[in-house]
Amino acid sequence: MGSADVSGRLLTQLVDQQAKDQPDRLYCLHPSSQDADCEWRCITFHQVSAAVNRVAWWIDSRLLGRKQQILAYIGTNDLRYLVFELACMKTGHAALLLSTRNSQAAFHHLLSKTNCSVLVDGSERPQLKKVVDQVEVACSDLGLERWRMDPVWDVFAASPVKPYPHQEDFADIEDRPAIIIHSSGTTGLPKPVTLTHGYLATMDQMQTLPVPQGRESAQLFLRHKGEMRFCHGPLFHFIGIVCVFECIFYETPFLLSPDRPLTPDLFSRIMATPNPPQWCLVAPFALQDLWSSEKGRQAIQGFSAVNFGGAPLSSATGNAISSHFRLQTLMGSSETGYTPTLLCEDPADWDCFEWNPAFEHHMEEVGDGLWELVIPRPSSRRYHAIFHAFPNLSEYRTGDLFEPHPTKPHLWRSKGRADDIIVLNNGEKLNPIDAEHLLESHSLIHRAAIFGQNRFQVALLVQPQWDELPETWTPQWLKQALEPLMKDANRLLPAHGQIHHNRVAIASRNRPFALAPKGSLRRRETAQLYEDVINALYSEAAGNEGSINDVEKLQESTMEGIELWLQEAVSRILGGISVELDADIVSLGMDSLQVVRLAQALQDAADRMRQSKQIAALWTSAVIYEQATVRRLASTLFRQLHGYIGPESEKHTSSFWPREHQLTHAIWQQAQNLQLSGKTILLTGSTGELGSYLLEELLQDPTVAQVYCLNRSADAESRQLARFREKRLADGWLVDTSRVKFWQADLSQERLGLTADEYSYLRKQVDIVFHNAWMVNFNLPLSSFRSQLEGTGRLLNLIKGSPRQAAFHFISSITAVSGRPTIVPETDHIAETLHGPSTVLSQGYAESKYAAEVLCDLVARETKQRIAVHRVGQLGGPTDAEAGMWTTRDWFPALVRTSQTMKELPDSIGSIPVDWVPIDVAARSIVQIACGRHNDRLASTGLNNAEVYHITNPHLGKWEPLAQVLSQACSSRIIPLKEWVQNLTDRVSDLKLNEEALLEIPAASLLGFFRSLADSEGWKRPPADTTNAQKHSAALRALGPVDASLMKVWLQQWSDWIPELRV
Repeated sequence: MGSADVSGRLLTQLVDQQAKDQPDRLYCLHPSSQDADCEWRCITFHQVSAAVNRVAWWIDSRLLGRKQQILAYIGTNDLRYLVFELACMKTGHAALLLSTRNSQAAFHHLLSKTNCSVLVDGSERPQLKKVVDQVEVACSDLGLERWRMDPVWDVFAASPVKPYPHQEDFADIEDRPAIIIHSSGTTGLPKPVTLTHGYLATMDQMQTLPVPQGRESAQLFLRHKGEMRFCHGPLFHFIGIVCVFECIFYETPFLLSPDRPLTPDLFSRIMATPNPPQWCLVAPFALQDLWSSEKGRQAIQGFSAVNFGGAPLSSATGNAISSHFRLQTLMGSSETGYTPTLLCEDPADWDCFEWNPAFEHHMEEVGDGLWELVIPRPSSRRYHAIFHAFPNLSEYRTGDLFEPHPTKPHLWRSKGRADDIIVLNNGEKLNPIDAEHLLESHSLIHRAAIFGQNRFQVALLVQPQWDELPETWTPQWLKQALEPLMKDANRLLPAHGQIHHNRVAIASRNRPFALAPKGSLRRRETAQLYEDVINALYSEAAGNEGSINDVEKLQESTMEGIELWLQEAVSRILGGISVELDADIVSLGMDSLQVVRLAQALQDAADRMRQSKQIAALWTSAVIYEQATVRRLASTLFRQLHGYIGPESEKHTSSFWPREHQLTHAIWQQAQNLQLSGKTILLTGSTGELGSYLLEELLQDPTVAQVYCLNRSADAESRQLARFREKRLADGWLVDTSRVKFWQADLSQERLGLTADEYSYLRKQVDIVFHNAWMVNFNLPLSSFRSQLEGTGRLLNLIKGSPRQAAFHFISSITAVSGRPTIVPETDHIAETLHGPSTVLSQGYAESKYAAEVLCDLVARETKQRIAVHRVGQLGGPTDAEAGMWTTRDWFPALVRTSQTMKELPDSIGSIPVDWVPIDVAARSIVQIACGRHNDRLASTGLNNAEVYHITNPHLGKWEPLAQVLSQACSSRIIPLKEWVQNLTDRVSDLKLNEEALLEIPAASLLGFFRSLADSEGWKRPPADTTNAQKHSAALRALGPVDASLMKVWLQQWSDWIPELRV
């Protein structure tokens, strides 16, 4: 009998009651197929009830009176999962839900351990069917029956079906198994976790759990009756199970994503449905992937809020998302169900947990500043799923480790797991113990350690039996000797945890693994000990992966030869199944790891087969998903190998090292030999457009001893080199000197995301900070720039009271003083000083720059340190026709390209003054101001405010002569601006705005901007005063107005982009 205080509701009876009371009530929007272009079909409670009855009768007819059987299910990710689970409950049986990515050993263990008698095949794809076939063969000794589930729309057929009676009371079956799932255990094999009817009822009872007055439950604040939910991910996983059952308990419908990768294109289609979802509970890797693309970012902003759990979410992504809508992490697992938490009061604490005091728990200190969450057994199991899953426990040690928030009591941040389970960055888990033990059985191996926490794939480190190695051994020889055993070890690991040959390293003799007194591996300490080796493994693998053997089979670069090679490669990756040229390889079952393998093979092919003059192509997972057939992928590779001829190879591979730069380097070297104290610079955003030119200018100053570049990406150094070569900047500074250090940082984090030692070093050594990193998006509101403002504050904290009284130079924007309400008469200039908020352009980007300026001024007043604001105006291309170009993403290049296509050019650019500055001159001006003023001390000037410099052209140009040059170059007639905008509007309405159309008329994507220019005719922004900037910058003083000769230089830079230009 169940506990007396539980008044649970049975899921099957709730569905039948809803079908009776509200038969047309929506339960789910279900994909009509698993294709990317599918439609959605409404599934009502009546249809769910009928489908459950239909499958219940089917089960009954097959089992012939056998009681309480365990029936395993492997199927396509559709609503048959729910139907099968509820049908099993109705008939008194339990469904065993198996992950499709288990190893064969894991399948056998689970089916044997649960005494499963039936394997139900719900596959609708060749590769998944092959998995079921392999399970049947591997488990042939268990005497399993194999049943074939009807296709999904047969299960949901409209034909009438007799109700299957189910009259049991909750109290009678509270402890009966409802479904069985599994998770990783300490034995190295997944362990079954039985979810009883009582366990499932805790999801329902969570609605009655008290919360403190004025607070909300983190689990429930989104689950409003009738509000559409989004469900993505496997329905055999805890998050999927929670979704399908909660939506019954809480009467919240959900939209189920098709069983395929959630690409930005697919997600955009989902969010464009007539009844789009408003919120979701999702794995963090899906959020990360969506946020990494512009289309994904735009679509995800249709949500009102998001819960996530199961793995960490990067701080940069989380902070960015939380500035748009409410984001909150949740705590839960297969064993425990939900661990109830409160919605954090500050949205910035999206990654923190605040335990609900009504849910009994305690935090136990385990050392190193970490605490383990422990759940004691309460007097009632009403809210505690763990004591339904494991009814004999007196307490449950979660193994989850946390650290307290440094300033906010009751908040905790997750710091991983106490056991050896490895959690990859996509949320997948694996236990490496058995594979490690197998590898250690080799006579030459003393210890084996598998790593991969928060990585996408695992890596292996082996410690040899040093005295057993032959004298002539090499690391490569040892790896080859291990290959047969590696294959056996991989059979013990799931598909997502396979060890690849290029992620294997040999330990050092003088660095033995860290071991516990009892001899077990101390994994975290060993990972720290070998951090450099492990990082190098992943870096090298990222550059070198791919199947060399596959590429060597590509004998010729004809279309037919590429198709044959690629067809064979895809077939091999998918396990040998037949692959048609036009088959959707994702629909055939290619998972994310296999997509990565294919992208690497194509990258290898592109790199090996291209001619010396061809520009290297970039193959990513996104390309595979977008062009998901052999024919389309082969066509893309063929065109890359034959159609993209670029500049001479040495222009892209050897360092560009002009004579004057080498002379500067020689002077710098002698200054170092003389131990002259040069300036140490910190630069953010160095890989951006202006940032690249700032970095080169700094390196041309021999008094600059060292530059530290802080960037978010781990590959900033390689990206910087690519940017320098792309812009024909002096990359010899990066290749042949050690003056630049690239440190990965996250300005939104404490200590800028740096280690304590790195942060302390910068604080002690830096003389000048250039803060250039900023998100450039003119469509977002001020709230979206929260992390940028926080980063500015943290950088200012770095220099406040620093031993070297570091100067701070903030790269702002002229938009911070370009608002139309300015009260400055047109004959006057905008002064180089701080202004009030009325002068700010009504735009989130401009407002964020203004807010940062005010922050700078506040710190300047308090510290008396030199803090400067550089308001940068419109930047043009560089002054050298061979050194880069005006970025084609900007409004003016878009206007020129569109005018060339339309054969029409506007006679005006509205309110925009022609006070443009070439980007190289702007960088030189900023560096001259900053470095020239460095030797002055603010105390001697008597100034307490932040200094302001306008980086705009001191000499206003005129549009009319420029329009004449452009008209001739574009072969376009000049027409009124409003007419030009109207013609553009008409053309946009006539065209499908696909990628090809946007290449020809890029102004279409900025139509709103150009309309605002047409509306602003007759009003001009007052010119910006540059007296202060010219005083300290010779480059700005020497700059003339934008004229025909400079415009022709910019047109020459675009000659490859717009080959039709007549320059």
